[in-house]
Amino acid sequence: MVNSAFEERVIAVRRFNRFYTRKIGVLHEGLLGGPLSLTEGRVLYELAQRARATASELASEIALDPGYLSRILAGFEKRGWVQKRSSEEDAR
Repeated sequence: MVNSAFEERVIAVRRFNRFYTRKIGVLHEGLLGGPLSLTEGRVLYELAQRARATASELASEIALDPGYLSRILAGFEKRGWVQKRSSEEDAR
């Protein structure tokens, strides 16, 4: 029960953050005046926290549209920041 209440609070905070960042338009501006959007910065941060990650896991964990994440990752790959590999488990 405690875990459920905690998870509900986390969901509420994330919902508020998404609403607020859309409302003030920071998703379209560069993160701290840099070339990355807030969303791109978040994706890059999340990737840096993992040894390995699948796009579907990442999209699910940060509640990001898989198509949008795919475009972000393609841009990162073009810049040489990430590399794609086939899964050793299921050849994806």
